[in-house]
Amino acid sequence: MSTDRDVTSIVRSWLEDGATALPDRVLDAVLDQVPATSQRRPLWPARRFREMNIGLKFVIAAVAVVVVAIVGINLLPRNGGIGGSGPSPTATPTQSPAPTPSRLASPSASNVPAQFPNSSMHAGTYTVAPFAPPGEGVCHDPPQTGCTEDARDDAIRVTLTVPDGWTGVGSGIWLAGPGNGPPDGAALIFARGSWLLSDPCKYIAADIPVGPTVADFVDAVAAHPRLDTTTPVDVRLAGYAGKYFDLQIPADISQCEAEPGTSDPIYRPWEPGIYAQGPAQRWHQWVVDVDGIRVVVQSFDYAGTSAAHRAELQAIVDSIRIES
Repeated sequence: MSTDRDVTSIVRSWLEDGATALPDRVLDAVLDQVPATSQRRPLWPARRFREMNIGLKFVIAAVAVVVVAIVGINLLPRNGGIGGSGPSPTATPTQSPAPTPSRLASPSASNVPAQFPNSSMHAGTYTVAPFAPPGEGVCHDPPQTGCTEDARDDAIRVTLTVPDGWTGVGSGIWLAGPGNGPPDGAALIFARGSWLLSDPCKYIAADIPVGPTVADFVDAVAAHPRLDTTTPVDVRLAGYAGKYFDLQIPADISQCEAEPGTSDPIYRPWEPGIYAQGPAQRWHQWVVDVDGIRVVVQSFDYAGTSAAHRAELQAIVDSIRIES
């Protein structure tokens, strides 16, 4: 098999001959470098793909050089030749960077990423579509009992301002370092609310039906005999009306059942939704009606979370703008 240096030499030699079409010998040499690689299925839920083979990168770069050369030669003036006095050739346009979860808001939900960058976030304003693919969405696969997907929520866009020191995780953010775990973590996610579990400490399917409205969800949580919540109060978030309440996770969840295949006990008030990340976690819930779609903004902290980090988390919530 030819080496990358051989391909470069062939391409350079071909260019020096002044050709304007790709000879078969160059094409064959390039194709010899391309390995037959099977496609990898995307991972769930991060949906990351295997990095490109390094050798293949060089081959693609060589092909790109050849294509650019053909275009450049064909655009040169015919009466002056390469050494003529004709006008200078137009610069080759640079390739636009691939779309990434960015800090730039977009007017179209289809152009807004469904997830934050899965890395440390620089201070700035970010926009996501938390209920649109390729994110995890509202209903898991297979969907949980009582979870009904609504295509209208795909168009919802959330814009918020994040300071330094936070990390993107899917459609949520965690405090860098402590993350969202005890004793001093903090986090924020977006959800839709769902059916409740009669026993949050058991690994069972959601079995308390909940309707689609803000009142349906908030009233069901408030009436649950095993959930420790504050009295819901009226609130407005991002201009939308709704209810606010706190939920306190028990200080001891060690006797709760573990998810099959794990040894860690879990505490799940509702499903789909996030389970408790540790004992004594505090959940702060803003449940608002966004043009007929129930949206739940959930922030999390602990008694050990610093006052500065709690203030940052509240400032993030206060900065939220929602469009549908």
